[in-house]
Amino acid sequence: MDTKINHSNQNITAKEEPDYRQLYEDLQMQQHFTLSHVSHEIRNPVTLINSFLQLLESHHPELKEDKYWEKIMENMDFLKTLLNEFSSFNNSGKLNLQELNLSKLVENLSASILPSLENRNISLVLNIESDLPVIQADKTKMSQLILNLLRNASEAIKSNGTIYCSLTSRQNQLAFSVRDNGGGIPLPYQEDLFEPFITHKQEGTGLGLPICKRIAEAHNGSISFQSVPEKGTEFTVLLPVNQKC
Repeated sequence: MDTKINHSNQNITAKEEPDYRQLYEDLQMQQHFTLSHVSHEIRNPVTLINSFLQLLESHHPELKEDKYWEKIMENMDFLKTLLNEFSSFNNSGKLNLQELNLSKLVENLSASILPSLENRNISLVLNIESDLPVIQADKTKMSQLILNLLRNASEAIKSNGTIYCSLTSRQNQLAFSVRDNGGGIPLPYQEDLFEPFITHKQEGTGLGLPICKRIAEAHNGSISFQSVPEKGTEFTVLLPVNQKC
């Protein structure tokens, strides 16, 4: 008996692998658009409400003495802060690159925050290695990252503490670190520290550290931390040198 073999399937073309990177970028773009739209739609009525509250207060100054009015204004301020940080989080990956002397930026920002630290008896110890190279970075975003970490460190210290801030070189990277001798981060809180909108602070937005993470990664860098309860916390940001983002 002759056997007939069907070879019709031999020419089937293998399915092309999906472009996962393109899919990821498309999802990021869609997320950015959605967040921008939501932020815009919320900001408009919040701005109007805030304007009417200020107008009402100007017509009735006695409202300032009412404890409920004070709470209303406090929550309005928090809502405005939340919207601003929400916008910062959404735009933290957009960079305006320029040559940046990170040493000078750290010095200037440390000096700007020093008076508020001294009012709480908190010392700031600055250690900047000499002759560090300039990097390609977004000055505004890097300022935001540095100030966020310094602010977190100061909030971790009740009073009479010390913040150690350093900027050094590590092979082809700059290492910026902020260490405090505050109460440390409880172990259950450490797993989701960089997740947006998760906060264990009474008046926190849950966006400060996620913003820092997105800024560092947008510069092809990284951020990590070490924390020991009752002893303190250290955050370290690594940024590449001579690398275009």
